[in-house]
Amino acid sequence: MNYHLELKNVKKSFGSTSIIRGVNLNIKKGEIHSLIGPNGAGKSTLYNLISGVYKPTTGTIKFNNKNIENLPSYEIYRLGLSRSFQITNIFPKMSVFENIRCGLLWSMGYHYSTYKILDKDKNLNMKTNEILEQISLSKFSKESAGLLSYADQRALEIGITIAGGAETILLDEPTAGMSKSETQRATKLISNIAKNRTILIVEHDMGVVFDLSDTISVLVYGEIICSDEPDKVKINKAVREAYLGD
Repeated sequence: MNYHLELKNVKKSFGSTSIIRGVNLNIKKGEIHSLIGPNGAGKSTLYNLISGVYKPTTGTIKFNNKNIENLPSYEIYRLGLSRSFQITNIFPKMSVFENIRCGLLWSMGYHYSTYKILDKDKNLNMKTNEILEQISLSKFSKESAGLLSYADQRALEIGITIAGGAETILLDEPTAGMSKSETQRATKLISNIAKNRTILIVEHDMGVVFDLSDTISVLVYGEIICSDEPDKVKINKAVREAYLGD
């Protein structure tokens, strides 16, 4: 089977310290795939390897059958793989509308333009409004992004990721720090954007993980100990002992 995202025997060491110890991970096109594990398991390091922040010590990473393990982050992004971070990355002094529009520039072929020209571009502005509607932020379009609530800023970040044309999105703890109602809204948004995309999530809220996921992979001390359907992960003895608790 050809997988959308495929890691083979990926290892990462920092000096004499081994963090990722031979990860094999297969992600199918169109699925929501969650990566869980205890603190210190290597989840953030693995995300950094996939997104090009780090290069693996050994092993291969393929995206749409193309090796990406030695590509810089911006080239991986242009191939259609993008990520969010634990700390929200937006332009706080720009309007919500301008944040989304900036995200659209490269994917719509504008690259370097001035705002005077962009304001007159009906197609670009229409697409911006469509994404704002999709992430339920249309009513805040003229507000400075830095004035949004934390949950709305996270939604905006996902909107910027969508605007970049990503077909695969890596979400890093998308509901961290949210209230129950905010988490429910974020879960609905993720489910909505996943309809035409592949989603990989690192998340500690097990309710979110088991509600959203098609597949769950469990990372413990730099190794995948289980990768299966949610119901099977729940009853896996090794997973319960290492992470979920018995």
